[in-house]
Amino acid sequence: MSTITHVDSFAGDSDSDCSVGFSLLFGDDVPAQIDPPMALPYATISVQSYVPMKLDFRADNFAKWKACFEALCGTFGLLSHIDGTAPPDPLTTAWLQEDCCVRAWLYGTVSDAVHNFIMTVDPTARKHWVSITSRFEANKAPRAIFLSQAFMTLTQGDLSIEAYGQEMKKAADRLRDVGRPVDDPTMVLNLPRGANPRFSTTCDIIASDPTMDFSGALDQLALKELRLAEEAKMVNSIALSASSTSSSTSSACGSCCRSSTSASTQQFLAQQQQGGQQGGQQGGGGGQQGGSGGQQKRKKTYYCKGSGGGNQQQQQQQPRVPNPTGPWI
Repeated sequence: MSTITHVDSFAGDSDSDCSVGFSLLFGDDVPAQIDPPMALPYATISVQSYVPMKLDFRADNFAKWKACFEALCGTFGLLSHIDGTAPPDPLTTAWLQEDCCVRAWLYGTVSDAVHNFIMTVDPTARKHWVSITSRFEANKAPRAIFLSQAFMTLTQGDLSIEAYGQEMKKAADRLRDVGRPVDDPTMVLNLPRGANPRFSTTCDIIASDPTMDFSGALDQLALKELRLAEEAKMVNSIALSASSTSSSTSSACGSCCRSSTSASTQQFLAQQQQGGQQGGQQGGGGGQQGGSGGQQKRKKTYYCKGSGGGNQQQQQQQPRVPNPTGPWI
């Protein structure tokens, strides 16, 4: 009964009284307090904020992914879980919790295909890291040959200068990943080699400057590209203005010509109408003269075809008088 009284009394007392109450109820073998699991401060971070891409076999982004993931682990002091540092022996609860956190980051930043590839028995962050790096860095020597050829034959084509420079930088990064880094002078000389012919003058300047770096060469070509674009805009503007002026001039000339033609046509029709009236009047008078009795004899005109193909008028012949001693001729 005294025990029950003590339990009732410790309900409002301090934690020490609570511990005494549990000891009286369950014995000394039961711990007085159970510590909650330690919560890591970085266990709930957004891993996409530190590693914004997913590693994939066909994405060609291993170099960027590796750099971002190493930076994430270094930020929270967890590089020892992936760089080959020996784990503590025996393993501690804190180390296991940290390793689980790094593995969770790995699972969240790789594709399903990569995730299936790295799955193994008794996984650790170090095992996963070794599997990923060995898979993406395999066959370095054969890959270096093909990557070198792709780097040396890269051309601008329809790309802008900025896009062309990015493609060349990616090609150089692929060579670096297989152990064939490209130095900056080679990058500078390879950049004008594949540029379009319209940048030939700027390319000659870049190639002749031994102090030029890759960034400076890219800036020079970008400036030339901007100037060419502005010149093209100016030429198009002048051509458009000239076309508008020619169109307006042709419209004005066409209206004037149509007015002049219309006036000439009206004048010609008026003259034809007036000539027809005069011809009618003259024809009427000729009819009156012809009906007066045939006092005047008509003269016949005879035509013959000459040697030149034209019609020649012969002399007008008068009808002969009858011969009293001979026949009529």
